[in-house]
This record gives sequence, C-alpha cells and structure tokens, in this order.
Amino acid sequence: MGTKTDPCAKIIRKMYLMLEGGESGSLCESLRSHLEGCASCAGQYRVLQDLVSLCRRFPAEEVSEEEKQKIKEKLLKSL
Repeated sequence: MGTKTDPCAKIIRKMYLMLEGGESGSLCESLRSHLEGCASCAGQYRVLQDLVSLCRRFPAEEVSEEEKQKIKEKLLKSL
C-alpha cells in the first residue's frame, strides 16, 4: 500500500475513532464526504466494516486494556 496523503491519514484515523464509539455527527459527515470522493479510503472503510463484522461473529477473548492499546497503536502506525 502506498503512502497516504495527510487528509487520507486523518480520515482513516477517524474511521478508527468511529469503531471505538467516539463518533459525532460532524465526524460522521466529514468521513462520509471524504469517502464519496476517495476510492482508496472507501476501500479501507469497506475492509474495516468486514473486519468488524467478522469479529462480531466469533466469541471474544478477554484482552487487557494494555494489549488493546498496543494493538491500536500498531494499527495507527501502520497507516
């Protein structure tokens, strides 16, 4: 995957905020607006939706808050 432009990197971080339940009306609107004009980010969004759907189908293991934070940081650094 190529290097994301600054606006796209910000949008992808917003996607993760939404997954954490930190969405607001303005966040959702800016995300929706960007996704309508950016095929790359729209593709990333679809992947995240699929991932969330898969995760909901399987029983959750208990993961410590520390481990959750490490995973989140690694995901954000990979963008």
